[in-house]
Amino acid sequence: MQKKWWLIAIITILLGLTYPLVFKKPTPTAIIGGKTINVELAKTPEDLQKGLMNRNFLAPNSGMLFIFPHSDIWPFWMKNTLIPLDIIWLAPSKVEGIKTIVDMTTLNPPTDINSNTNIPEYSPKSPANYILEVNAGFIKENNLKIGDKVEIKDLSI
Repeated sequence: MQKKWWLIAIITILLGLTYPLVFKKPTPTAIIGGKTINVELAKTPEDLQKGLMNRNFLAPNSGMLFIFPHSDIWPFWMKNTLIPLDIIWLAPSKVEGIKTIVDMTTLNPPTDINSNTNIPEYSPKSPANYILEVNAGFIKENNLKIGDKVEIKDLSI
């Protein structure tokens, strides 16, 4: 009887240790300019409004992917944003999981981050429904251009 309990205990421990490896959810990514970017998703109205506000740091090869319900001219601003960012507007393509860059820009935080007045908005020249924010300099470092393709993976999270 005692051997049976030990066996059950060992199996339970092994299952507990292997569960995260077997059932680990994939991280959403954007593959752009030959680089894989791990992205946080912004889908809810609250997430879409907050974005990367009040953060002091964005890890290399990471960013935030904003997902809007349809393509439109979605403006962005830098209210309470403390780090410089590259913003890349993406439109759907005919291939599932592939998006096309329709516009991009580099934005610096406002000089007076405590002021909520006169915060400029930045709008794309073409409609988009995905917007990728990454550390400033990414566009230039990777020589990105309008029309480049971006592969988006594991958005089902």
